[in-house]
Amino acid sequence: MFTFLSRLLKRKRSTRRDKQIESAAVRTPRSHRSILAALADDPRSIPAGALNEARLGRRLNENLITLSTLCGDAPDFIVRRIAITESQEAAVVFYDTLGRSELVASQVLHPIHERAEEGFDEASVHLDTLEKAVRSRFVNTARLQTQTFMGKLFQGLAEGKAALLVDGSATALMIDLIGYDKRAVDEPDSEPVVRGPRDGFIEDLHTNLSLIRRRIGTPLLRFEMRHLGEWTQTGVVMAYIHGLAPEGLVAEARGRLDQIEIDGVIDSGYLEEFIEDTPYTVFPQMQITERPDTVSASLLEGRIAILSNGSPFALVVPTTLWNLMNASEDYYQRFDGASFVRILRYLLVSLVVLLPSIYVAATTFHPEMLPGSMLLSIAAAREAVPFSSFTEVFLMEITFEALREAGVRLPRPVGQTIGIVGAIVLGEAAVQAQLVSAPVVIIVAFTGISSFVIPHFNLGLAIRMVRFPILILAGTLGLFGIAMGLLLLVLHLVTLRSFGLPYLSPLSPLRPEELRDAVLRAPWWRMLRRPRMPGGKATWREGFPLMPHPDLSKGEEALRDAPKQT
Repeated sequence: MFTFLSRLLKRKRSTRRDKQIESAAVRTPRSHRSILAALADDPRSIPAGALNEARLGRRLNENLITLSTLCGDAPDFIVRRIAITESQEAAVVFYDTLGRSELVASQVLHPIHERAEEGFDEASVHLDTLEKAVRSRFVNTARLQTQTFMGKLFQGLAEGKAALLVDGSATALMIDLIGYDKRAVDEPDSEPVVRGPRDGFIEDLHTNLSLIRRRIGTPLLRFEMRHLGEWTQTGVVMAYIHGLAPEGLVAEARGRLDQIEIDGVIDSGYLEEFIEDTPYTVFPQMQITERPDTVSASLLEGRIAILSNGSPFALVVPTTLWNLMNASEDYYQRFDGASFVRILRYLLVSLVVLLPSIYVAATTFHPEMLPGSMLLSIAAAREAVPFSSFTEVFLMEITFEALREAGVRLPRPVGQTIGIVGAIVLGEAAVQAQLVSAPVVIIVAFTGISSFVIPHFNLGLAIRMVRFPILILAGTLGLFGIAMGLLLLVLHLVTLRSFGLPYLSPLSPLRPEELRDAVLRAPWWRMLRRPRMPGGKATWREGFPLMPHPDLSKGEEALRDAPKQT
């Protein structure tokens, strides 16, 4: 009898427990159950679908349990419960490492507690008027958004926002209280200037957008935000000026960004490889810059800038070889000085590509090219060297590149010293050991110095890589090899496109009206038209004419009519 009663009691308890589980399952939203099931089974499926489709439930406790479980009860995930009325409760959730607790206390908790002490009107916190009441009386902050999807809520939390959830409402109020530390705006190290703005982009996307907005005050400036990366949900902004950037170019850039499917985006370099026209080339097909003034000037020409959160480098598309050879400082000084510097820059870049190859071809295949005295001097220097001219130059070029890379990777105060001292010591020791000749050391050193005049690092790296195939052709075929290498290089550059824009435009195809800002720089009052972008037409940049014509007669009349000073 006792055994029968105990079994009956256990059966009733199990039946009651099953009913409780079933009722809890009914109360919990199906999307939450699928998320928690995926979290226990295969967490990789959560960012792909379930999290972006799941909606918030109406029960506050169930929402908080789901959020805490997804975060793994992280120590920086803060949940602060608030009593709105005697029968209604709310909660504020945020990441303490991204949003400051004092801001949450002063902007959210303190106003709500003050209203609670005064006594809430039950109608004022009714679900239908919740958003209006919170916006107008509860929360002292300017930027508020409402979210109903779990994925959007976590995106806001990852950006440093706080979420206010109310029991009985399936909507979360996202409060912008970002307070994480960030680097101060400073001059970019990769693009220094003597004359020009000294501010540069940092890793915070909001700050970078503000640097552009300060320079371009038109309301037609557009910022299109998207989140890329299944796991990182990195904020990516496409910036352009509506009316200047052709609609076809904007649609093309938008389509390429939307097709990106990747686990995460850590830097804008991730995006570059996904959206470029030709992946198998060493030449960059978009301009990479840290300078907001360069981005602003590009937007005014009808180009598009792509900025990524967490990266101080912006991508500017489309671009040409001439844009990559120009420095931002060329536009801040007089046109004659800028033109002289540009010509010098192009001459030095041509020496980077051709000088080692011409030396190898002249000393190996064409000694008649050299004057007699120079030929005797080179022959005397190479008398005891056991290697050929090609081997000498090739080994010294590799050594110089190794020193350059070591100087970049070492700490900055030590890296510069190692680069300079290492080059001097190794060069002198190699000459004394008669492993290389002194003319080779001079040529390689001058070539390395000339490579530093290239304004953009990615183009400089491409040109340094190109000189090695031409050097190999010069060592095997002489001047014919150099000519063949240059021909292949020009053919390759002609076939390149940057978002549909020819890489050598406006030289190929020839557009005479745009040559005023290619190799030389004309005065600003002569550059009347903007460059023609793919899918658009060349538009007027300024009025006509703007050439300065001072009227000296008015000045003479003013001086003549002015009262004389005693």
